[in-house]
Amino acid sequence: MPRRKQQRHRPIGEDTRIAVNLTIKKLLETQDQKELEFPSSYTAEERAYIHELARELGLKSKSRGKGMNRFLTVYKREGSTIVQADAVIKLRKPSKQSIYNLMQSFPLNHKECQDLLPPIERERPLNNDVNTNTKTMGRLNNSIPQVPQLKTNFDVLHFRKSLPIFSAREEIINALNNHQVVIIAGETGCGKTTQVPQYILEHYQQKHQACRIICTQPRRLSAVSVAERVAFERDEKIGQTFGYQIRLESRVAPKTLLTYCTNGVLLRTLMGGDSALTTLTHIIVDEVHERDRFCDFLLIALKDALVKYRSLKLILMSATMDISIFAKYFNKCTVINVPGRSYDVDVYFLEDILKMTGYMTKEMLIKKKEFLKCKDKQKTLESWKQYKPQHSNRNTRSEKNVLPAPILAQQNDPIPEKVKLEPWLIEEMDKSIFDAWVNGREDNFAQLLHFILSENVSVDYQHSETSITPLMAAAVRGCINTTEQLLNLGANLHLRAVNDYTALDWAKSRNHTECAELIEAYMKTYDCVVPNNELAHVTDTTSLSEEDKLLLDVYHHTFNDDNIDYNLLLELIFYIHVKMPPGSILIFLPGYDDIVTMRERINAEEKRMNQNLRYNLYVLHSNMQTCDQKKVFKPSPQGTRKIILSTNISETSITIDDVVYVIDSGKVKEKSFDAISGVCTLTSNWISQACAKQRKGRAGRCRRGICYRLFSSVRYNNMQLYQTPEILRLPLQELCLFTKHLTPGNTPIAEFLDKALEPPSNVVTRNAVQLLKTIDALDPWEDLTELGSHLLDLPIEPRLGKMLLYAVVLKCLDPILTIVCSLAYKDPFILPSQPSQKRALTAARKKFATGTYSDHMVVLRAFQGWQNARAAGKERAFCEKNFISAPVMEMVVGMRTQLLGQLRASGFVRARSPGDIRDLNSNSENWAVVKAALTAGLYPNLIRADREHMQLRTQKEVKVFFHPSSTLRDYPKSPRMTSAQTHAANVQTLPCDWLIYEEMSRTGRFCHVKVVTLVNPLTVALFSGPARLPMNIICETEAVPESESDSEVDESHEGTIFKLDDWVVFKLDPETAQLFLYLRQKWNALFLRRMKAPSKAMSALDEKVINTLVTVITNEEQACGLQQPAGIGQRPRPLIVDYYPANVRRDDYPEVSP
Repeated sequence: MPRRKQQRHRPIGEDTRIAVNLTIKKLLETQDQKELEFPSSYTAEERAYIHELARELGLKSKSRGKGMNRFLTVYKREGSTIVQADAVIKLRKPSKQSIYNLMQSFPLNHKECQDLLPPIERERPLNNDVNTNTKTMGRLNNSIPQVPQLKTNFDVLHFRKSLPIFSAREEIINALNNHQVVIIAGETGCGKTTQVPQYILEHYQQKHQACRIICTQPRRLSAVSVAERVAFERDEKIGQTFGYQIRLESRVAPKTLLTYCTNGVLLRTLMGGDSALTTLTHIIVDEVHERDRFCDFLLIALKDALVKYRSLKLILMSATMDISIFAKYFNKCTVINVPGRSYDVDVYFLEDILKMTGYMTKEMLIKKKEFLKCKDKQKTLESWKQYKPQHSNRNTRSEKNVLPAPILAQQNDPIPEKVKLEPWLIEEMDKSIFDAWVNGREDNFAQLLHFILSENVSVDYQHSETSITPLMAAAVRGCINTTEQLLNLGANLHLRAVNDYTALDWAKSRNHTECAELIEAYMKTYDCVVPNNELAHVTDTTSLSEEDKLLLDVYHHTFNDDNIDYNLLLELIFYIHVKMPPGSILIFLPGYDDIVTMRERINAEEKRMNQNLRYNLYVLHSNMQTCDQKKVFKPSPQGTRKIILSTNISETSITIDDVVYVIDSGKVKEKSFDAISGVCTLTSNWISQACAKQRKGRAGRCRRGICYRLFSSVRYNNMQLYQTPEILRLPLQELCLFTKHLTPGNTPIAEFLDKALEPPSNVVTRNAVQLLKTIDALDPWEDLTELGSHLLDLPIEPRLGKMLLYAVVLKCLDPILTIVCSLAYKDPFILPSQPSQKRALTAARKKFATGTYSDHMVVLRAFQGWQNARAAGKERAFCEKNFISAPVMEMVVGMRTQLLGQLRASGFVRARSPGDIRDLNSNSENWAVVKAALTAGLYPNLIRADREHMQLRTQKEVKVFFHPSSTLRDYPKSPRMTSAQTHAANVQTLPCDWLIYEEMSRTGRFCHVKVVTLVNPLTVALFSGPARLPMNIICETEAVPESESDSEVDESHEGTIFKLDDWVVFKLDPETAQLFLYLRQKWNALFLRRMKAPSKAMSALDEKVINTLVTVITNEEQACGLQQPAGIGQRPRPLIVDYYPANVRRDDYPEVSP
């Protein structure tokens, strides 16, 4: 048994003693602070004093390092993320021998050592070199302005003159002659996108002056289709005077004077320096109302450029933009308003659609009968409302700021089923609620609380006739104390009376402000969300007839309108197709999965649909190849109706002339980002009124049109006027990288983004910059690194781009490409509609995991299984059995090919070996290598298992749990096991201590991690953290006799410490430390060389380093007991899908026989 140390006086200065006491006391008093680090300048005696004081105060302490590098940390026993036991790296004998052999043949040279040191001062020459050598891929060419030599297509001249924009031609030209910035607000269909550039060219042709115009579009399809239309109107082939340029596809020539491009292409052009603007006379930014992040970012750059290039003209165009914000941004510039076409568009809302189609499900019929019965109950409630208060019990709380504490079971446990009450008790409860409502005396509410606490009556009991709850009765009387007691008992804030009022509504209706504030504060504090019932006091509904109100109420009580009602949509399509005159139907849906579902539903009704008129079905999506998208513009044969299923890609710029009917689901798929949690989600959200107006404008192109809105007029009136700008709801890492290419070197990123139309918050910008520094995309001075420069070329989040580039160098490209695309898009698994099927979904996930402790493996295996099933003609059965979304998998195919094309264009994938697609997959079968690339990309998302407390910890979170969707989370082994015991059992079964994760979310007090993979310690140490580390990153520890130790918990033997960052620290023996550090440096030197020259073939040294690295991490993986699954390097099968992104070589993967 170890001897207890005797307390002894430590000879340290009083000032130090006082300072230490005050500092540690502050740590104890500060709830959020979990740990405290003391500098290495403290002496051994001073550190020993700190250890003793920490122990006396119930804290823990730990010393590491040697001599000048010895540091001490004091931390709380509960709440610190420090794991008491040191993480250890051990190398097995074969691994040591492999590294030693490499070291003997290829020792670190001086240049490699220098390249791997962190810069001590700003290295301007290197930074400039990175910027100037950035590839010109994806940029506009630098053709010089020329005098236009225009042709005329007389067949369309009359049509051009009939467009509403024609009447404003002279006004537009005059405005451009006298102002540098002009805003054109033209209604949809007025012709602004195709005609304004032509007016400018015609004007310069008349003046015999040179010009060159760029017109940006938010989407690739818009840029291509509009350019082709203008070329047709000028009787030219595309790619001569008129052209387009989009990512990986262009049709331009040196004599091109009007180029349509995406916002991203113009941004990349400006990244090469604003000298590109010297060859331009006009820039037109179209559809600025969409406010995508590239558009807002582009406007910052152009506003700055206008000061320098005074002859440059800027035109902003849109149909539904907020003119005031743009006019103010550009100093009250000239605004020209242009009316739309003369064809009217009739609008029908959900209430009209339900009546005209006669749509009524069984559930709706039942609910309608219930609502008709409710009318009698509402009469009873109206009679209650006539009672005047006979007694006031508006008591107040002694402390207004004190919130009722929620019952814990309410927050975390399922709500128990209501107990069936005896008839006498129902009668008594109804009488008590009525008495409390009418009289409002303290004894009335005391009786109610007695029944709730003593007679097993639910706190949410609702009056038999009026549905009034005890909480509503307390709220209507303004009884603060009773309201607080009921909230403490877990009263449901969202229950409604027969008139649809909640407790909060009742409190507000009687002007009980304090009671209403209490309920609202409770909702905000405990994350209660009020269900969105669009008829509940959100706007004036008096314009609706009683019939419409009833119909909408019935519909919304039987269907959640956050989803798409495919049944109603199908009935509406059939109604239009059978009963309405000829004309194409354009249907706006939020995402590709909705499009595929609807396409299958329509085709399943083919016999019914083709009774009177045939139909052709088309799909429009941004990931389709442009040549496939063009088919939708061709007119349908006589006797055939065109039905187009589209995302919001059809909302702007493009015009399908024969569209007469528009069906608007009112939804759009949007990404949103939580800067605090770092979680990015793709959800289906309601559009703005401006977007609804744009969609309506797609109808009536050739005659009077009709727009059917699958949402009520009440919903429309409460929509946002304009969509939230992307720059305010998306992660800014990509824009931060763009900033460094666009701004002078000394300009901070936050300062540049503050100049946006609506700047993002400082927290979002600061977090984005810090993450880019952490992943080595930016250096400490916010300058681009070699890695950061390449991440700009990849249309995915930077961390996923880093993962992909590591896979290229490690030669495990295919598996990572699949995983990256799945992470970038969405989870391919569908949540079952029946709770009983959730176990089956969990079993399916675990089957794909194949005992690898990896959710990333699940995604990879699911994709491979889907491809095999599709090739065998068993896709539907496979998807149904495994709860997999086929549309998501098809999207992954398209994204894979797009990213592969980008890697080829960047030089990372060569046409021939070495460096071709086969060579870059030579390690794809090795799961340990694939996990190395995952680790590099997901850092700093690391988890470490604390074996002492059986908890999972991250750098910032004391306790994290596996998300229910993770295959690393097991079910309790017996019904008696608590969730804490189950979690501890999960931690105990992990073969090693380190995990990587994709996403963390917080639910109340708990943090859950999704998409998790177990990795061995050596993989973390080799592939995490910055590539450039200081020379003293490894320091020796010293063996300290117990009597002289200054540490409560210290090293028990000699060793070496490797501190990767403020949280990740490893202990190694001296020999392992030398070999490990050599291998890490050799690898990082190789990776940096590849980033500097991606198209250069690997040398014999590079190949040897990769082979040694693969051997070592494979050995250590096996030593941890982690198995090597078979078949993970399976080559993707060539698939024919509805889209292939432009410029993708389908011979990248040869045909594979099933």
